[in-house]
Formats: sequence, structure tokens, C-alpha cells
Amino acid sequence: MLEIQLIGNLGKDPEARYTPDGVLVCSFPVAVKTRKDETVWVDVSAWRELGERCHQYLAKGRQVFVRGVPAVEAYTRKNGEAAASLKVTAQVVQFLGSGKAEAETDSSAELPF
Repeated sequence: MLEIQLIGNLGKDPEARYTPDGVLVCSFPVAVKTRKDETVWVDVSAWRELGERCHQYLAKGRQVFVRGVPAVEAYTRKNGEAAASLKVTAQVVQFLGSGKAEAETDSSAELPF
């Protein structure tokens, strides 16, 4: 199986939808910086419970780690040029940095020091 790992920031708030079978899919674009300081956009989709958590806690600008299965989708731009986009079906999404999730933390948890 082919797998990809990336760290980047959400380009917009996640969008949730349901398949005809009632399965939740949460989609969001992630901007990843390359070593050449270029930005690569990756379209991430998270399904079921993972999608619920992403939709609930993620927002535009939030940094995430994503591990999942990549796919390349070919399409034609409005000007007629052929293009491709990188899509990832997430298996793991870790929320990095600050964001909505930190507001939900349990203040009664013991500190490790």
C-alpha cells in the first residue's frame, strides 16, 4: 500500500457532507511548504468518526499532521489546460498548534511534571 505523511495548514474551514448511504465525509485543503519554499495544496478527506472530529475541531489556518492514502486526480482547467491535483484519504489526522481543540481539554488532567 502507498502511504503519505504531511504537515501543513488548513486553507479554509472543513466542509462536511454525507454520502447517499449516510456516511460522513469531511474535506479540507492543506497547504504544505516544500524545501524550496513553494506551497503544494493537498485535498484531504476524512471519513466517519475521524471526519466528525475534524469537522468539529479544525478551522482555517490550523496546523495538522495527516497520514493517509494518496491519489492523483486529473482534470481540465477552465482555459483548457490539463492539470492534476493531489488528494489524500486520511487515516490519521493530528491537530497541531493551538485551535478549537485546546479549548475542549480537560483541566482536571494531571500534569506530567
